[in-house]
Amino acid sequence: MASTAVKSRTRLLWFRKGLRALGVLVALQFVLMGLLVVGQTVPDKPIVDNLMTAVKEGTYGPSAIPDRMGTPSDTFTECVVVGTGLGADPEESARSRAARMPRIGNCDGGAEDIKAVAAGKVFNFDYYKYWAGYTVFTRPVLAVAGMDGLRIASGALMIACLFGALLAVRARTNTAVSLGLLLPFVLGTNMLSTPSTSFSQSISIAFIFLSVILTAVGAGRSRYLGLLGAIVGAGLFCYVDLLTTPAIPWAMSGFTLAAATWYRTRRLGTAALWGVLGTVAWGAAFAFTWVSRWAFGAAFLGLDRTVAMVKENVGFRTSGDWKGVSNAFGAGVTRNVDYWWGHIPTSHLVLLGCAVAALVGLLLAWRRGGFRRWAVALVLSLPAAVVPFWYTVVSNHSQIHAFFVNRGVPTALAVVTAACLLAAARPRSDRESRDASVGARTRREQVPDSEHDDDRAPVREPAV
Repeated sequence: MASTAVKSRTRLLWFRKGLRALGVLVALQFVLMGLLVVGQTVPDKPIVDNLMTAVKEGTYGPSAIPDRMGTPSDTFTECVVVGTGLGADPEESARSRAARMPRIGNCDGGAEDIKAVAAGKVFNFDYYKYWAGYTVFTRPVLAVAGMDGLRIASGALMIACLFGALLAVRARTNTAVSLGLLLPFVLGTNMLSTPSTSFSQSISIAFIFLSVILTAVGAGRSRYLGLLGAIVGAGLFCYVDLLTTPAIPWAMSGFTLAAATWYRTRRLGTAALWGVLGTVAWGAAFAFTWVSRWAFGAAFLGLDRTVAMVKENVGFRTSGDWKGVSNAFGAGVTRNVDYWWGHIPTSHLVLLGCAVAALVGLLLAWRRGGFRRWAVALVLSLPAAVVPFWYTVVSNHSQIHAFFVNRGVPTALAVVTAACLLAAARPRSDRESRDASVGARTRREQVPDSEHDDDRAPVREPAV
């Protein structure tokens, strides 16, 4: 009877936690929509004036200029980002603009469109297939500091989030794991060129690291809060991103929750469970947030119009025809691996560095636990599978945009490397274990059982 009561109580507890997480996710959607409205209250005139200056100085576009780090830059998206929110009738409400998200052209015709907006022309091009949440950041910065200021601000945001992620992962694991997870991405991509050539990518990368930060910081309190951090991180990434590299924060956040769990508990089964939960929850929250954008669009602009737009874009991005795009299974994976290997100058060094670090980690893991520790490395490496999964599901997009989507390749290497290094982590000393147990016992005396069900600190590493 007692066992049945405990099981019922546990199920009820997790049902409540599930509802709480769903409530947070739903509430987040309305906050994000409200922020879009706030962004649209920034007047167009100072933005257009500063963009006119950028056009005259040649700092607006053109598309695909070299980034001097091995690949063409994503100036196309940059031009789209600075033009998002422009061209509406001055009498249109901020709420209406936020719902349909007006937009002028890209680099090819954007300069002329900017001049036309400055002359009073109204554009009726809607762009609500994406959230365009970056406008909350780009519009006020553009109005005050112009294109050059926006580049500086985007780069500063990216670097700040990078260091935040390094510190957050280090706090939940150790220095080696933190560097193993993030250094291959920094050294194996054109990330450092993005502020000067593709600041839209800098914003996206910043929110990749923010997703890791939220997951790690939450996991420092409890595994449930780590899961909630991953959910919020996924929603925020969807909010600012234009379908660039979702697989990267997805894989990193799933790994971070699993890694923090194993490092704290030394229970592989528990770590695997929370790694799966974190990975699934991140993907579900990302999809939910994207669909929510369409739901807001349907509410304001009509269901039929929204459904037609969704069908067109989803069909094209998964299997649409495009020059040079192959419909063969796995073509997205091979295209991006080939592109990364052939275009990123540091790809060979990153692969060698990851291989050496992973081998050292596995050798140390063997000395400290044999096959049990190798099993840890294997299980914690599994979030890396998100990258080829994404390449395969969104094959068209992955092939067309391989010049930046290839960043997922060093990300997968990073997750595997960090997993091997984590498997080699020394077990807690007896004193640390005793302190953790006393701390956990004290917390249980201070709060109800339902608030610390996932916050137990073991005193030894059990067999797998």
